[in-house]
Amino acid sequence: MVKAQKLRESPSTHELELVSKICNIMTAASITTASLCSLALAASTTAFVPSHSSYLTHQIHNDASSHLPKLNATKKKKTPKKSSTKNKSGGGFGSSSPTATKPKQKRSGDIIHYPELEDQVRQTLIPSPFDITDEESATVLAEEMYDRLEDIYGLEKFNFGGVGAIYKSIGVVTDDDDDDTANEQKDEEEGGSSLFDDILSGGATSTISGGSDPLEELFGKSPAPTPSASASASDKEEEAAAPFDLNSIPAFEKFRVLHTDPMVLAIDDFFTNEECDKYVQMSIDAEKQQTNAANGGDETTQEETALQPMLLGQSQTVGKDSRSKAQRTSTTWFHYYKGVPELMAKASRLLGLEGIDRFEEPQTVRYRRNEKFTWHLDALSPEEANNPSGSGQRIATLLVYLTDVPAGSGGATMFRDLGGNDGSEDSQPLKVRPKKGSALLFFPSAGGIPGAPFDIRTLHCGEAVAEDAENEKWIAQLWLRQRGYEPTAPVGNSHGDASDEIGRYCTSQL
Repeated sequence: MVKAQKLRESPSTHELELVSKICNIMTAASITTASLCSLALAASTTAFVPSHSSYLTHQIHNDASSHLPKLNATKKKKTPKKSSTKNKSGGGFGSSSPTATKPKQKRSGDIIHYPELEDQVRQTLIPSPFDITDEESATVLAEEMYDRLEDIYGLEKFNFGGVGAIYKSIGVVTDDDDDDTANEQKDEEEGGSSLFDDILSGGATSTISGGSDPLEELFGKSPAPTPSASASASDKEEEAAAPFDLNSIPAFEKFRVLHTDPMVLAIDDFFTNEECDKYVQMSIDAEKQQTNAANGGDETTQEETALQPMLLGQSQTVGKDSRSKAQRTSTTWFHYYKGVPELMAKASRLLGLEGIDRFEEPQTVRYRRNEKFTWHLDALSPEEANNPSGSGQRIATLLVYLTDVPAGSGGATMFRDLGGNDGSEDSQPLKVRPKKGSALLFFPSAGGIPGAPFDIRTLHCGEAVAEDAENEKWIAQLWLRQRGYEPTAPVGNSHGDASDEIGRYCTSQL
């Protein structure tokens, strides 16, 4: 068994020093007990709070950064890093107020059902430190972004092996190693916590004499698990059994940070041109065969239909009433996991997952000219997301653009409240032009405060493709769930059936 290897280790010798630094900063900033209780209230509903330490360092930095030095992350850096954020007043988790009911002005005839963000929520936004209009500016991801991906979204193995990444490699496990893996995980759960983690977790891993823990009195009991990209121990064990080696796929090196908080990333050269063309043609062929069969044409063979995607129409989003459905005019195909090994392997490799069991059915979507998808959230409704027998919330969205749609031809993915949009009449949302082979990654639910089970700041739409556009807009898309997901389409679709195909694809990349 080959274990995952870290590039950057936690500086255990500095743990107590960091505890002292946090206390000193609290004193210098005159952060009162009441203020800390407010932070604890917010922490009780944040999407990823691995410990009070990471939450405090993240929140204190953003709430008091105007007069406090930036705290280093808990991961030790090889060299001091510079902050790459222009606006540090934001901290990252927001919702719209139920009292803020004034809608934005209509854009391009779209009906907008979502209220404006309140000023206090808008202040949590941190724009990109780069020129987001420069499509040729892709570069390696900064260490600060890797730390954000770990601390906020739970993706500690994101793009492992990349420059600045936290992990050098990911574990390679065979079926014979399952027992060893389970024993190691049990040992980790039963012990191994440091004094630093114990203090800042409210004494959750040990018993302090005297019965009463001052941090527990201040923060209350540890918050219940909420949506994050990190899997539970059982999920990790299932993922670890994947018989394919993602280390054979090179780390991604062309990132564009389109927004810092909430994070929106573009990854150039995610797909090759050949892979893009393959996915478009696969969907077109399936449509022709299904149409032919519906019209009484020649029957296709079982071999021809074995990996054929199924045309099922719309995908679920928040707001499934008749008006919401009418806002989407695109066409969607649902694919077998084993029919799209490139997408499943590269998505897992990017997010640092050792298995695919939490991905929903892979999809391709076509937007013909004049077709669009108006303002919506990818997050599921609270009723569905909180179903204890379900797969939990959608915590990551990955889109891959399969065709080019030139600037001025519509088809952009737009985020209403990001990209420097200040809510004024003439402000513009963040617009991501479809660039063939590039991917777009964002997190629809990894944030929130009481009453907000998803990150309202990720409200977005698919702009209508212009009538005179040279190309149709095609995308492939995936959603990552909080827990293991049970596919429902096409008939017989299974994560496990894809392992051999993904393994062959990974081997071909050596």
